[in-house]
Amino acid sequence: MNSKNPLERYLYKKIVDRPSTNGGDDREHVLTEEESKQLKKIQFWSMFRAALAGAIGVVALYVPYHVYGEELFPVFDLSFPFLEEPIAVEAVFLLYSLILVVIEIGYLTYNNIHTVKSIAHTCNYPLPEDPFFETNVESLVAVGLERNIKAQSQIGINPFAGLSKWQVMVFTIINLVKAAMTNFLFKLIIKRALGRYAFRLLVDLAGIPVYAFWNAYAARVVIKESRVRIMANPIIKDFAKKLYQEQRDNPEFVDELYYMLDFVAITKRKFHGNHYMLALVVLQEFGIKPDPDHEYDKEFLDRMEQASDKTIEGFSKVNLMGMALDGVISKKEELLIYTWRKKGIYTYTTEQTKQATREFFEGQGQISLI
Repeated sequence: MNSKNPLERYLYKKIVDRPSTNGGDDREHVLTEEESKQLKKIQFWSMFRAALAGAIGVVALYVPYHVYGEELFPVFDLSFPFLEEPIAVEAVFLLYSLILVVIEIGYLTYNNIHTVKSIAHTCNYPLPEDPFFETNVESLVAVGLERNIKAQSQIGINPFAGLSKWQVMVFTIINLVKAAMTNFLFKLIIKRALGRYAFRLLVDLAGIPVYAFWNAYAARVVIKESRVRIMANPIIKDFAKKLYQEQRDNPEFVDELYYMLDFVAITKRKFHGNHYMLALVVLQEFGIKPDPDHEYDKEFLDRMEQASDKTIEGFSKVNLMGMALDGVISKKEELLIYTWRKKGIYTYTTEQTKQATREFFEGQGQISLI
């Protein structure tokens, strides 16, 4: 790995340097009963540690503040020439808060690294002989450090195609402030419920379950993403080969294939390592050279409504695979499925799509519908 980031190099080494005997099997990758038990254990402790860190962080922040007050956290008056009254600033408390945040982020990063490493070792993934070995490891590194793999943009696939820069910005900000907004609303509810009896310490400590929940949720996302990256590789390879056998003599499908892969990413509205791998492997199988300047055609869906049954069948499989590879079907996607079926461009039902996602996430090694 050529990254200059020490954390990325550290996690890369942790994943690659796995024990020679760790109880896993070498299959790509079907979960054994023993591996499933081990993954559940990893998930429990990872979420527990993350939740505990969130709870301790709130206690460590507010208990000393309320117990010692200005004795430990003095207030300074700052005067400005354009203001009549000085502003009281809790500079020491702000610095203390920042230190605690840095410590918590550091610990949560360590927890993620340990979790991803443990999952990879449990599943004996990735196999060194895999031609996409480096890509697979880098994908897990990105999961462990909670970073998006934007490699899709290197092959001209943009999940945010059709959105303005402002829409993308709002979309990103909403995801970033969820924990803070939840904490604010939770405190507001506590204050309203207890009225004048809600003393300040109780209101501040009300953030304990909120931050514990969001930390545990974030840990669960890392676990889920690690699992779906590991399960995806062999299924994508098999899918690409079958798809090529079925559609190689269908020029209409081949001409639209790049836009189909665009559509998979756009449906999920996020950069995803599995969608990058899907695009990379499928394009390679069909002998299509990745184009970094490729752009999504807004008229693609209109053409699909007029496409042949064979092309619709292929598009449905690509779309089904793309949704399953994310490991979850959202309510928004259920509505999209209804719309696609109404337009005649998707042949699978919502329940079939969910079934495919379950088969994939549970590590069955194949998707029966494809």
